Amino acid sequence: MNERSKWLKDLESPVKPKEWEKMSGKYFCPELTMPAVRIGADDHQALGSRRGKYVYFKNGRKELA
Repeated sequence: MNERSKWLKDLESPVKPKEWEKMSGKYFCPELTMPAVRIGADDHQALGSRRGKYVYFKNGRKELA
């Protein structure tokens, strides 16, 4: 056997594949609960959403813009 044949023979040795465990426990997705890092980023709840001629607020208020 030459050197390449030995190397190929070593590669063919049976290797048991790693078994993956399913995720156990609860996952709360911490990357989506990150606090706002920009100054003034938390005021988006108080600001309205402009659609057409009106501004709609989260509390249900509707104003003519």
